[in-house]
Amino acid sequence: MKTRILSGIMGAILFLFLVIKGGILLTVAVGVLSVLAAVEVGKIFKKTGVDVRFSLVLFFNLALLAGKAFWGQPAASGSSFSSGDWLALVAFTLLFTSFLLLMGKGITQANLISLVSHLFILFYTGFLFVYPLLIRQLTTPYGWQLLLFAFAVIWGTDTGAYFIGSAMGKTPLAPRLSPKKTVEGAVGGLVVGTLTGVILGLFFQLPLFWLVGTGILASFVGQIGDLFASFLKRIAGVKDSGRFLPGHGGVIDRFDSALFSLPVVYYLALFLLR
Repeated sequence: MKTRILSGIMGAILFLFLVIKGGILLTVAVGVLSVLAAVEVGKIFKKTGVDVRFSLVLFFNLALLAGKAFWGQPAASGSSFSSGDWLALVAFTLLFTSFLLLMGKGITQANLISLVSHLFILFYTGFLFVYPLLIRQLTTPYGWQLLLFAFAVIWGTDTGAYFIGSAMGKTPLAPRLSPKKTVEGAVGGLVVGTLTGVILGLFFQLPLFWLVGTGILASFVGQIGDLFASFLKRIAGVKDSGRFLPGHGGVIDRFDSALFSLPVVYYLALFLLR
């Protein structure tokens, strides 16, 4: 427990510094997390017998992040190449390359599953990891404030679900995916996460109506993201996705909720706050 608390405090301090600082440091940190997450998911798939080419998925994950400067931004002046074109190009090239590498192995279901797995890893650990950078790039309101709000909701949800679930939980939420999670804990996490985000958001002078609505949605979707990660781990029969942070498990264990919540925060901020 001491190791978990100490590593959690150190991680939170580093996270706060990176979010406020932004720039190349945050981009590199997110890139490292994306690579580690891709390795973790690749190993999970490997345990189920899927043929995953690690060098391939890592290269394309990094290529996707390298183009994040174009993501969600208008095409450059005089250029018709947009962010959506970049995503399509990376995904198509990955699919094409994977097919060439697997073509000699014949026409099998295993090869089809491998192709789809490569695309899934690109989306889950590449595309979804772009959203912290997209949120940080926002200027109205400041991206670092929105990013801190998002993680306040996410971590508040996790904390509330754990303690309220431990104290009051009786009704299983999804026993086949995560036997310890309860409906009471999920509701408690939703309330605590939303309140935590609202309190911090009001300090940043963000609109109350937006804070409440976004907090509820981000908390709910984040819990779905947690269950989805449990689903992946159950398939491979593993408890933790990796050993990224002592006492906390792997990158996916720490950011499974964020991968689902951050797109919600980004789009609601992009269309309703700007």
